[in-house]
Amino acid sequence: MTKEQLRKQFLETRKNFDLDSLQENSQAISQNFFNYIDLSDIQKLHVFLPILKQNEINTWFIINGIRQNHPHITPIISKSNLKTSEMDSYVFDTNTKIVENRWGIPEPVDAIKCPDDTIDMILMPLLCFDKQGFRVGYGKGFYDRFLQKCRTDIIKIGLSLFEPVDKIEDVNEYDAKMDFCVMSKGVWKLKLIDLSVNK
Repeated sequence: MTKEQLRKQFLETRKNFDLDSLQENSQAISQNFFNYIDLSDIQKLHVFLPILKQNEINTWFIINGIRQNHPHITPIISKSNLKTSEMDSYVFDTNTKIVENRWGIPEPVDAIKCPDDTIDMILMPLLCFDKQGFRVGYGKGFYDRFLQKCRTDIIKIGLSLFEPVDKIEDVNEYDAKMDFCVMSKGVWKLKLIDLSVNK
């Protein structure tokens, strides 16, 4: 299936999650993230803030886990420029003020700017992904543009409510392949040719 077909299908499927199920899945994803992902050398972790009314994965479980158990890691969040489809990075400390913009997207206000090429790991939102490690997002290309500004060795991790589809048919040269994708049932390791899921 194409990105547009998958986007439509999984947006509709995600709408059917009730709040309890979404929270349950988000907690399981957070637990798998901390259980399976090596954070020992990570200093800056870019994480998206969820739009909960759109049933996005609740990343606050991961953010709070970082702050409580991994104080050596600085969480980084972004602000989106919807005119240019680009993102700028900011330090997310306990004093950072978060407000929703007119599109309902939570964003930092008066935060400290963070150079994109200093980020070690990024958690990426998605609607679905395939067994080759490619993701389907919302179709605006924010993360593809953002990754072009980051180091080539940045660790790219998707967070998914769903298990992978076989293949996205219309992948192009600008699509960045993920290294891992964390689900509620396990973690797909996408660096290897022989893909496997850890349970």
